[in-house]
Amino acid sequence: MKTKFRITNKKHAFIAAVQSQAAKDFALFKSRRQFKHEASGKTAYKPGSLGPSVVATAIIKEYGGIIPRSLRKAKAKRTGKPFIKFYSHQ
Repeated sequence: MKTKFRITNKKHAFIAAVQSQAAKDFALFKSRRQFKHEASGKTAYKPGSLGPSVVATAIIKEYGGIIPRSLRKAKAKRTGKPFIKFYSHQ
């Protein structure tokens, strides 16, 4: 089957190449776009509604206050006691 479109010179060939690449880029852009997400059904977080975590409560009970991990490690090293790791699932 014969095509009617013929490129006669380098200028027209360059224009056709640029246009075809632009069309390809546009098609890729449209095919990869992200759709909007549906609104979440969860209730919004209100500050101060959760209370202290399990870990914070355990640290307060053990040391009498919130102490950073590095200080707790140093204290365990000084006293010779094993370092206590606190997990949220305890």
